Amino acid sequence: MEIKSWVSATPGVSEVRPATCAGCGTASCPVGENLRVHGQGLVERQVRGPLGAGGTPELVTLSVRKYECQVCGVVMTVVPRGVLPGRQYSGSAIALALWLYLLDALSGVAVRERVSPWRPTGRSARRGWAQLYRWVRDVRSLFRLSRPLPEADHGDVAKRVLFSLVALCPAGLVAPSDAARVFAGAASLR
Repeated sequence: MEIKSWVSATPGVSEVRPATCAGCGTASCPVGENLRVHGQGLVERQVRGPLGAGGTPELVTLSVRKYECQVCGVVMTVVPRGVLPGRQYSGSAIALALWLYLLDALSGVAVRERVSPWRPTGRSARRGWAQLYRWVRDVRSLFRLSRPLPEADHGDVAKRVLFSLVALCPAGLVAPSDAARVFAGAASLR
């Protein structure tokens, strides 16, 4: 499920139950046996950024599901596609921001206006968006792609990752721009 679907209705416990435990790999619902991965309730998670490539930046709160393996005790959190671990912005929002900054050559201030739900004040309103530089630097760990990436400067690697995300855009999607395609490609990642 994508973020937009999850915002409209939190999926049921059995809808998003992991097929296997992330810790020990045991099947969660073996045929003819007791359930091994139990639902442990909901926890709130904030996600920032637009919900669509041309959308208004938002701050949404999702109720995400937690599960516990009864075999090894590992607790897992299930989030919608496009939510990155340890990041406040969605993967789609980050990919869009990087595209606008690196390939459409928008200023950091202009990118922030299109992606961030918060308006900067004071000196930060006139400066670039420091978060962009961190995302460029960390792009390898943000979007773990199966294709190997060359050892190159961060900007070149980030551009390669963005073009890979454009290629991941669902085939039937009619997107008006490459920025919309990179947004959709990043949303398809798990």
